[in-house]
Amino acid sequence: MRKPLICAVAPLLAAATVSCSMISGYSTDEAASYARAVELVKTNVDTDKFKIYSIDFFEREALSDDLFLVSVKMVNRDDRAFSQTYYLNGLEPTDLDDVSFDAPKYETTAGIDPGTIDPEEIAAQIARAKTMLPEGHSFKSVGSYQIEEDVPAGNSVFNRNKTFGEQHTSFVVRFTEDGKETESSAGKTSYIYYEAQVTVGEDGQLSIEAK
Repeated sequence: MRKPLICAVAPLLAAATVSCSMISGYSTDEAASYARAVELVKTNVDTDKFKIYSIDFFEREALSDDLFLVSVKMVNRDDRAFSQTYYLNGLEPTDLDDVSFDAPKYETTAGIDPGTIDPEEIAAQIARAKTMLPEGHSFKSVGSYQIEEDVPAGNSVFNRNKTFGEQHTSFVVRFTEDGKETESSAGKTSYIYYEAQVTVGEDGQLSIEAK
């Protein structure tokens, strides 16, 4: 990793205060977790009406190692963009929300087919990323995993360096330094952790950089 590590903190007892009904029980580094999330997308998104241009898988909270939700952005045949979120713990999906920042066109959007997403490959990528962490540090969780297609933004200024139709995959890993996982003050203890972004190249090769 080229950039110096920048730490973040998370309350030590955060997980203990979360209702059991909020926990999905799906680890962020396992194929079965992503298989469940992909199935939610396939079940809920009518691909005859919409083309998906972004899929994001998110951890419930930092270091929980609990894959909690999957959020999609999609465009309909009238060129209106929406987002919707599905939860792995059984909560009801959110309402459709307008995405005003993006301005995709249905006809020119290639679309991400959830049926082509390979959960085993995702798990393999995460396993490889674990071996790329700095020496003396230990993997804790995946903060997010994103598959995104470049689509036009509502403001053309944000279209610079975009290749419309090109799809990108990246994910964020969270990890701690061995022996320096916590810090305490005034009776309060927090985890100290770091984040790195992993980019998946077209050839499947991974590159990792500290956030």
